[in-house]
Amino acid sequence: MPVPLLFSLRVFLCLVMAASVALAIRMARPWGDNYAYQEFSGYVGLGMFMLWAILPLAALAWAARWFRHARIASWVYAIGACGIALFGLYVYVDAALIHIDPQGGLVFMFVPLVQWGAALALAAVCAVVRRVAR
Repeated sequence: MPVPLLFSLRVFLCLVMAASVALAIRMARPWGDNYAYQEFSGYVGLGMFMLWAILPLAALAWAARWFRHARIASWVYAIGACGIALFGLYVYVDAALIHIDPQGGLVFMFVPLVQWGAALALAAVCAVVRRVAR
């Protein structure tokens, strides 16, 4: 993977992670007189959900270096990682801003599961592409 592509992929994934955390905070509304956040344990739970939400994207950013020496595999990985990140961000925006529902926060529990599966499938596809391209 060319260095500018690797850098721009990691910057893009960091921006999506920041947007995901911002949407999680907006949906949780930990300010004011919210009963769930009157004790510190409410913030710990919110932090754990935020960590769970960004962990697949952080893993994608970290694993990008595995395919940096295979040109085709690196491009497939970059496009796939951007697709996975944009899918998650779309679902988060939809739940937080478009179709507002009291159970909308559950997306922060289930979307990372889908992203983990997609990330594993992407890594497998890129490993096959790297092996075939040799």
